[in-house]
Amino acid sequence: MGGVGPGRPVTVVVFDFDGTLFHLPVDWAALRHDLGIDERARIGDLLQRAMDEGDTATLAVVDEHERAAARAGEFTPGSPDCLAALRERCRVAVLTRNTRDAVRIALGRHADDLLVVGREDVRRLKPDPEGLHAVLARFGAEPGEAALVGDTHHDVRAAAAAGARSVVVRNPRLRYAPEGADHYVDDLTVDLLDVLRRPPAEFPAPGRSVPSDGPTH
Repeated sequence: MGGVGPGRPVTVVVFDFDGTLFHLPVDWAALRHDLGIDERARIGDLLQRAMDEGDTATLAVVDEHERAAARAGEFTPGSPDCLAALRERCRVAVLTRNTRDAVRIALGRHADDLLVVGREDVRRLKPDPEGLHAVLARFGAEPGEAALVGDTHHDVRAAAAAGARSVVVRNPRLRYAPEGADHYVDDLTVDLLDVLRRPPAEFPAPGRSVPSDGPTH
């Protein structure tokens, strides 16, 4: 498969999960209530702190809400077909701040034999590049061969930190699109597949700029 890497073809495509492949309708108000935190608290910050401190009670509450959302959610337009098409021509993985269990519940058969790196597999969540490095290590691949496809600044920053390409799928459910990605697409079908086939010369150097933090739950 051609495109994206500086003089190198893309052999690894790593997808974010929530908002990119699947809409995970977490009831944030209910989750905050069950965690005993107010509406101003950032769930992502709390989650990382719980991981750092080994707070299994907090993690169990979040896990339960994610699993419920995974059963109630829906695929983003074109994501099953995109996964199938890419898996025929390159190595594909999912890198998520959610759990592997939530991903496999949501994707169903589309997760069969798919490498999923969830929060239980890392010490630091995106935007830290640890998870992306773990994917590349599993595949025996270099960062220049990889494209990280996501919808938030976490994905763009993780790709930049690892030296991989970033492709942002514009998410109509978000009020913003993160800055600093190497490319932007509107969908996961023709648009993304076209980008990943383009010659490397049409792209800037990977991780050319690192975006400022955007909103987060």
